[in-house]
Amino acid sequence: MKRFIPSLICLVAGIALGWYFGYTRPALQAMHLYQEVQKTMGLSDAEMVKQVPDSLAAMKRDDEGVALVALRGIEILDRGDVAAAKKHLAYWVGSYYRVYHANGDTNLIARIERAATTNAEIAAEIAKKIQ
Repeated sequence: MKRFIPSLICLVAGIALGWYFGYTRPALQAMHLYQEVQKTMGLSDAEMVKQVPDSLAAMKRDDEGVALVALRGIEILDRGDVAAAKKHLAYWVGSYYRVYHANGDTNLIARIERAATTNAEIAAEIAKKIQ
């Protein structure tokens, strides 16, 4: 009995802490993220709910585009044409840079610019003008 009560107290405390940190904290973080997005977009709860299908469809299209680019790169590499694969991938990197260099992700833009110092394909692509 001496060991049972402290063990039971530890078990209950462990379950309580696990529930608090494993469920309530992530739920609270998700709620704060939702409120931040809602405030940024200036939409009501009902309008946010209406936007979900469109947002999910846009995310799906983005994911499909990335998968298609990656798949094409892998197909080119499988043929053994490393130069063509580099050119294919550099095109997409350059495309992002040309469109978003002024207002894109600053970390990604800096990374692209660093890569351009050592990679001729990327340097050539980011030097191109928007067509």
